[in-house]
Amino acid sequence: MNGIHPLSGSHANLRFLFFTNECVGLGHLRRTLALAQAVGEHSPAASSLIVTGSTEASSYALPQRVDTVKLPVLSKDSNGSYRSRQLAIEAEELHSLRSRLALTAADSFGPAVAIVDKTPLGVGQELLPTLEALRASGRTRLVLGLRDVEDDPSVVRRHWRQAGMVDAIRRLYDAVLVYGPSSAPDALDCLGSPDLGMPVYHTGYVGRALPAQGPEDLPADYVLVTVGGGVDGFGLLDAAIAAIRERPIPYPLVVVTGPLMPTADVDRLLAHSAGLDVTILTFRPDMEAVIAGARAVIAMAGYNTVSELVRAGKPSLLVPRVHPSEEQLVRASALARAGSVTMLHPSELTPARLRSMLDPLLDERPHPHDAADHDGARNAAEILVDLASQSAPAAAHARTRSVPALNYVRPLSIA
Repeated sequence: MNGIHPLSGSHANLRFLFFTNECVGLGHLRRTLALAQAVGEHSPAASSLIVTGSTEASSYALPQRVDTVKLPVLSKDSNGSYRSRQLAIEAEELHSLRSRLALTAADSFGPAVAIVDKTPLGVGQELLPTLEALRASGRTRLVLGLRDVEDDPSVVRRHWRQAGMVDAIRRLYDAVLVYGPSSAPDALDCLGSPDLGMPVYHTGYVGRALPAQGPEDLPADYVLVTVGGGVDGFGLLDAAIAAIRERPIPYPLVVVTGPLMPTADVDRLLAHSAGLDVTILTFRPDMEAVIAGARAVIAMAGYNTVSELVRAGKPSLLVPRVHPSEEQLVRASALARAGSVTMLHPSELTPARLRSMLDPLLDERPHPHDAADHDGARNAAEILVDLASQSAPAAAHARTRSVPALNYVRPLSIA
C-alpha cells in the first residue's frame, strides 16, 4: 500500500468517507445515511462511502451516489468486551481484520473528508492507523461526529480522560460536529469544553425529512410502540401489549420490534397479542413515516427515535435504557423536564403503570418544536462540503484553518 493518495478527476475533492459505530441498534447507521444523503443533496457531484459492520446496512435503500463497505460485525458482552458476532476468530484477529479493511477503504477511495462517528479512534482504536495515514497525507480533512448525549457526565469524563481522547482529537482532527443543539450535554461539554484548537459546531438533530402522513399499509390513528433495533426491547413491548389487554384503548397498536430482537421474543409477542387489535412488525425501513402517522408513541429513547418524535411533535412516553450506558436516561430526563415528553423509568415499568399513563398521553395535543434544532443533516452537509471544497493545505496548516463562520451553527464556547 502506497499510502493515502488523492484521486484524479474533477470530482476528486467531493468524496466523503464515513465510519460508523455499529455494535448495538440501528441509530448510528441511520444517522450516517441521513448525513450522506444530505451531502448528496447539497452537492450533486459528491460521492459518499460508508464503512460499517452493521448487519442491516443492506436493508435500507441507499441514497444516490452512496455505497457501503461491510466490516465483520462486532458484538459486546456484559463485561463490555468485543468479539465477533459471526466468525469463529479471536478478538485480536477480528480487530486486525477490521482495522486493515478500514485502512484499505480509505487508501483506495481517497476522500477529501473523513467523518468518524462517536468514538474518536474507532472501537478498540481500530481506526488509529487509518486516521494517522489520512492525517499524514495532508489531503483529507478529519471530522469527528458526536451525538447530543454520550452518557452520564461523570462516566464520560472518566472514560475520555483515561483513554486520552482529548489529546487524540487535538492531534488528528480538523473539526467536531455535535449532532444536537448547543444545550445538549455532549461529550465535550461533559469534559468542561476543553480547548481543542479547532471549530466545534452544534448542527441540530440529524435525521431524514418527515413525510406529511403515515404509510398507507398501516391502520389509521394508531399508537406506535418502538424500541429501535430491538435487541433489549422485549420488556417494553410485552408490557405495552399486556397493558391494553388489561384495559383496551380505542385505537389500534402498531408494534415494531426491530430486526435485532431474537426470534423467540418476537414469537412470544405474537402469542401474547393474539385476539387484540395489534399489528406486530419486525422491521420498517420507513420509520420516519411510521412515526409521522402515529397518534402517540411509546418508545425507548435512542437518538434517532427521539429526534424524530420531537420533530414530529408526537405525544410520547419514553422508557429509556439505563444499562450499560445512561445515554438514553440523560436524554429522556432532559426532554421530560422541558415538557416535550413523558418519561417512565424502566424500574417502574409494569403493565398497570404503563396503562395508567396511556389515557393522558392520548389526550395530549401535538407539541411544537424549534425547527432550527432539527435541521442538522442539512447544516452538517454544508459544513462538510465546505471543508471538501477548500484547497488542500499542507498538514501543518490544516491544524489551524477554521471552517468559515456559518449563520446556522453556534460554535461551542471554548474555555
